[in-house]
Amino acid sequence: MSSSREKKEDEIKKEAKRILDKFAKALSKVRTGEGFVEREEDRREEGDGIPGDNDFRERFFENAPSVSKDCIKAERGEWK
Repeated sequence: MSSSREKKEDEIKKEAKRILDKFAKALSKVRTGEGFVEREEDRREEGDGIPGDNDFRERFFENAPSVSKDCIKAERGEWK
């Protein structure tokens, strides 16, 4: 039983490698422009902004699983 499982795993690995190789080959043909942009300024000026949408805010907090005053309580994930 384990040999058929190992055989299936080997087939899957070979297929995955074939797909990745094909993708890498196709990706190597993609031409991109220069990715660097030079700007005179790198920050926006502070402003008053636009007023918030109270209806959206209410719906947003209603959909949150846990709320404390003006904050949504959320579980912190782990980096793996």
